[in-house]
Amino acid sequence: MMERQELLDFPGAKALQAAGHVEPPSAQAIARAMAAVRAAAQDEAGSAAVTPFRRRRIRVLSGRRITATFLAAAAVAAGVMVYTDTGAGSTGATHRTTTAITTATFLNDTAEVAATTPISYGPYWRMSLKASDSNGTSRTFTEYISRSGHYSVVANGRTYHKPLAETWRLGPKQLGWNDLDRLPTDPAELLSLMNSSKEYAGQSAFVQAGSILGSSPASPHLRAALYKALARMQGVKLVGTVKDGTGRSGTELVFNGVASQDRMIVDPRTGVLLETVSVQTKGPLHPVNRLTYLSVGPATKIG
Repeated sequence: MMERQELLDFPGAKALQAAGHVEPPSAQAIARAMAAVRAAAQDEAGSAAVTPFRRRRIRVLSGRRITATFLAAAAVAAGVMVYTDTGAGSTGATHRTTTAITTATFLNDTAEVAATTPISYGPYWRMSLKASDSNGTSRTFTEYISRSGHYSVVANGRTYHKPLAETWRLGPKQLGWNDLDRLPTDPAELLSLMNSSKEYAGQSAFVQAGSILGSSPASPHLRAALYKALARMQGVKLVGTVKDGTGRSGTELVFNGVASQDRMIVDPRTGVLLETVSVQTKGPLHPVNRLTYLSVGPATKIG
């Protein structure tokens, strides 16, 4: 140690040592990089499997250098690597193997991304939506909700207003905008509240969480807690990469409830819910209802 100190005993030595020091990435940078790597790996694999994170090297095929460069840059920022084993079999055909991560791991990772995504507020919360069903009927409209409990919808060039004090559901209760700020952010407590009403008479916790995640001005902490609550919920399954009603890529989750099969498509890069789909399983017809969130955010005025 004395010899090293003597070697570094010259003017500017401390600055030279400091120049080689690199601070570790922030939690926000890690969360975003992990989501970006996961999403890119899913697209690259060309399958519905969700690729896990592993500290291994990426082997690149000719013609895929752009994707590999993106993966490497994002992985370096997060300190992780995605490994996809690519090789030629005995017939010379190229094959690729991936290992699916658990549903809970995906949801907990998405919660970390959602927690770092800031949400700005205005006097209105605006939702541009596309609703479609199995009969081929489709309509696009925009909803506005105010803190004072008023609801407006703009459709076909006309604006309609009506009072709407309670908009979102949690367990047996209907909630307004101000109620969201009073909800617990403990995942176990949230799940208990959502399960406190019978599913068939009301809505499953999966549907309740999807409604708040998709259409409400929930805080980043509440959004993260909802994803973590879903990670604790029995019966939620991870499907993989799909396209929503507008062609956007996302990761699909599915839950088979008492009266319906419900699905949600999440963008893992942002933690934003892109779409919900409900297939009624009671009765012979099994109608399908799809709600696509085209854009959601604050607004200063209606229209």
